[in-house]
Amino acid sequence: MANLQFNTKPIRKNPINRNNLFYSEESYQFEMELGRDYLEQDVNQTVILYQVDLTKTNIDTIYGEYKPEQLVFKTPVELHVLYEIDPSELRSYDKSKNLGTYIKDGKLKFGVYQFSLDELGAEIKNGDFIGIMVDETTMRYFVVTNDGRNNFDNAHSMYGYKPAWRSVECAPVSDKGEFNG
Repeated sequence: MANLQFNTKPIRKNPINRNNLFYSEESYQFEMELGRDYLEQDVNQTVILYQVDLTKTNIDTIYGEYKPEQLVFKTPVELHVLYEIDPSELRSYDKSKNLGTYIKDGKLKFGVYQFSLDELGAEIKNGDFIGIMVDETTMRYFVVTNDGRNNFDNAHSMYGYKPAWRSVECAPVSDKGEFNG
């Protein structure tokens, strides 16, 4: 019988060479550096990431629920992003007569480079909170509803080479008891 050897290494690394004829790692790094310069110097939009510390937060083991006052957060992190806030919506408590109207903030969507998160040691998860300074005295808060982890599609990669950024979606925090910075 032939002497068989199996690959027992825990991580198998394969080079990404599907685009090497026209696009290489050097080209990818150059484009990432251009994007970073654009975000940090030209756009200069920042958000504050409040990461929930899952190891210190007392979460119910059966239902996975918690009380807002029991949340424990890591140190807030400032991220350079490109964000968009949808227009506010006029809502009504009584739909039949349009009585008791109120305005609900629009949803937040932003893009962030994965290498920026890696450099800061940050990880955006569903349930984390995002703060945006609206003016000098007002900050609005949002809760992450789509953390954008599945970012290996063509829209989130450089010419199909490898994932470069994440698109994150957030819902407005309407109740001050849920999160108040």
